Amino acid sequence: MSTNILEVRNLEKIYPNGTHALKNVSFDVKRGEFLVIIGLSGSGKSTLLRCINRLHETTSGEIKFDGVDVTKLKGRAMRNVRSRIGMIFQQFNLIPRKTVLINVLLGNLANLGIGRSLLGMFSQEDRAKAKKYLQIVNLTGKERNRADNLSGGQQQRVAIARALMQNPSILLADEPVASLDPATSHSVMQYLKKVNEELGVTVICNLHFLSLVRQYATRVIALKGGQLVYEGNPHDIDEAWFKRIYGEEAIEVTIN
Repeated sequence: MSTNILEVRNLEKIYPNGTHALKNVSFDVKRGEFLVIIGLSGSGKSTLLRCINRLHETTSGEIKFDGVDVTKLKGRAMRNVRSRIGMIFQQFNLIPRKTVLINVLLGNLANLGIGRSLLGMFSQEDRAKAKKYLQIVNLTGKERNRADNLSGGQQQRVAIARALMQNPSILLADEPVASLDPATSHSVMQYLKKVNEELGVTVICNLHFLSLVRQYATRVIALKGGQLVYEGNPHDIDEAWFKRIYGEEAIEVTIN
């Protein structure tokens, strides 16, 4: 088995309006890595994650997941691959009126089917699995709470548990702490790190704050104007690199 779980080669994405979001992007992701993608808003970070799981179609290039080029897959083959790629969004995407447990169980929608999910036909095995993942993100006892009664950090932790129901090989996190306060941001990042280290799930995460990147990432890549401009150790990003990635006028903001 290859040490790389993901291989991106010469990736291009041009939107119908002419925006060239990704320009000849190439990089590898090793199994078990915690890779963070940094860059200004509009640099292509979110587009890159959405191309990896085919929420967005690529213009050209290859994205090999476990050796299979996902850009060429269709139908059931694509759905099978996507079921192994979990995703967490900035805006939690929970069903507000449903309980925490139901929201987590719905992460297994690909295997359950819409009909069984709508009828609440979840097996005891699925319920036990959902409770296990809620325990991992320290939400035991919140199973019966409505999602909209939780804090923002708790909702994001429910979203992590929901993504784990897919039994993913990769977890994509698109600005998972952008709408949270600093203390809660660290809490969510710590649970992502726990999932990475204890469950062996490869994590690819978009972040803005370098202080978080240095604390949680095993490796970092930086995008600027759709191009990959840095790849390496997060601790090697000095002031000169920071200015190159974010611009001469940028000032680093630290989350303690």
